[in-house]
Amino acid sequence: MYAKIEAERLLYIRLNQRKLRAEEYIHLRDAIMNDGNVSNVGQMVILPSSFTGGPRYMHERTQDAMTYVRNYGTPDLFITFTCNPKWPEISDNIFVGQKVEYRQDIIARVFKQKVDKMIDLLCKGQIFGKTRCHMYTVEWQKRGLPHIHILVWLVTKIRPTEIDDCIRAELPNPNEDRELYEIIKRNMIHGPCGIYNRSSPCMQDGKCSKGYPKNLIINTQTGENGFPFYQRRGAAEGGYTATLHEGKENEITVDNRWIVPYNPLLSKIFDAHINVEFCNSIRSIKYVCKYINKGSDQAIFSIEQRDEPTFYQHGRYICSNEGAWRIFGYPIHERYPLVMHLGVHLENGQRIYFTEQNARNQVTNARNSTLMAFFELCRTDQFAKTIYYVDVPRYYTWDVAGKRFKRRIRGNPVNGHSGIVSADALGRVYTVHPNNFECYCVRLLLHTVRGPESFTDLRTVDGVLCETYREACFKLGLLEDDNHWNQTLTEAELADSPSRLRYLFTLMLAHCGLANPQQLWEGHRESMCEDILREKNRLSFDAEIFNIGLIMIDRLLISIVGKSVGEFGFIISDIHNINSFDEHYNLEELRTIVEEREQSLTTGQLEVYREINRVIQEENGSIIFIDAPGGTGKTYLLNLLLAKVRSENKLALAVASSELLQLF
Repeated sequence: MYAKIEAERLLYIRLNQRKLRAEEYIHLRDAIMNDGNVSNVGQMVILPSSFTGGPRYMHERTQDAMTYVRNYGTPDLFITFTCNPKWPEISDNIFVGQKVEYRQDIIARVFKQKVDKMIDLLCKGQIFGKTRCHMYTVEWQKRGLPHIHILVWLVTKIRPTEIDDCIRAELPNPNEDRELYEIIKRNMIHGPCGIYNRSSPCMQDGKCSKGYPKNLIINTQTGENGFPFYQRRGAAEGGYTATLHEGKENEITVDNRWIVPYNPLLSKIFDAHINVEFCNSIRSIKYVCKYINKGSDQAIFSIEQRDEPTFYQHGRYICSNEGAWRIFGYPIHERYPLVMHLGVHLENGQRIYFTEQNARNQVTNARNSTLMAFFELCRTDQFAKTIYYVDVPRYYTWDVAGKRFKRRIRGNPVNGHSGIVSADALGRVYTVHPNNFECYCVRLLLHTVRGPESFTDLRTVDGVLCETYREACFKLGLLEDDNHWNQTLTEAELADSPSRLRYLFTLMLAHCGLANPQQLWEGHRESMCEDILREKNRLSFDAEIFNIGLIMIDRLLISIVGKSVGEFGFIISDIHNINSFDEHYNLEELRTIVEEREQSLTTGQLEVYREINRVIQEENGSIIFIDAPGGTGKTYLLNLLLAKVRSENKLALAVASSELLQLF
């Protein structure tokens, strides 16, 4: 049933993409002012982050987890809590003779109650100490049993010497606590796999992917990756063993090497598989935060036009219990405290969602983004001028209807500021890829400048208005200078050709976030344009030579990242005047070569040759793959095609690195 529900939601998103579009405000405004035609403006809305369980949804949850890490440091505990289908709350509520797996609704309801109880014990019961924040995500095994992954941040960090007090990886003493011993024996023994069971699901390349059996160790030690080596004593040091019955006749005796780390209190309360791990390193945190938000396992490949709702649906796996869970409306992710997402954009660059019918109204009555609302807040609220953009959610709430920030009413009073209270809410400014460098610099400035009242304030440093946000970041020391890139080009000048230097400079523009690309260009432009100088038969460099060099760099930049040098502050002119430097061919000689070689083609070569020429003449575009054994004349045929196209004064590019032939 839930598969149908989700399919209908995806269908709604897919069908309404033809109506709902997204574009930057400035582009929509220009389209309205020019001719009022918005049918070709904007891009289709894709599977949004508001769709629960989608890739963007899970990515945002991961970013939120890292926000906790930035504010509170590394979490202390990573807990995996798996449903036990043998709980009496489940078995007592099914019909006589009915199997548990037939009542996924009961399993979902009981597990949700157990999860709520678990979170209460951690946060209100404070069994590990006072908690600062927590988050959890629900997942489902392929056989249908739900489990949750929990991250817990404690106010008082667990010290390495205190690990044994809350986490154990040994069988308890059966004489002292027989109940706990049986619970651990039932739920917390891994496998066994390896020599006992080569076909165990955890076995990969003949080894256990989980690292069992572990090594015996007398005392707990901190591991290299942040996960400790827990105390696992052997029989000689006082450890205990358990006998497992595999089938009617086989008995296996296991020791502490097979015990999954657990907390005695949680195991005794819930009688389930509850893996409790101490984690205290950046490496382990990145793994844990990404792992608990990874989403469902999927495998799909397509060469069709990207349709994200369909792409997501084709790789979707839904088990019966997830269907019941989602029908009941239970969350698959929860966290505390709140993480508010804050937008970032260039001036008039906020995203506008519109249809053709309401586009004009959206331009004239554009709603505030959180960034624009922050500027307005700083102009009217003196306290706001003392804080950073990312700190706003701590002291203000977001009025969705009015698109503005309002002071919090409840919270802890802030010393020295009457009427201001603070809460536990955190802010997270959306990430910006360095390729969009000006917006990337805006984000840097928002984390550095307190209380800006406008975009102009962000570009003002020591009373001087900078031309770009890049320049403002450079003056504030937020960007490294380009000395290392200058040295790189200087060294390259000794060995590389001008064309290679231009390519290197283009890569720097595209991927390296240069602080002052114009200055770097001016320092090395003569070396980049030496071949142009020779081709033009000039004695000295002039503006035309450098302009041609910039045009060639512009073409490279567009092919690599789809950007123009104009976006980096360069000004080029007469872009079509570069044709005089393009590679020329002797057309008569090429025509002679074509006539001679056409006569020598085999039947198979001639068939391919004619088909490709037909595609070129029709100018419809195509991708043609030629597959033949070595030595049968593929290169001979491709060279003939190049000559044919060029003899007609057209452009043909042979891309050797990817074995593609591009014909224009």
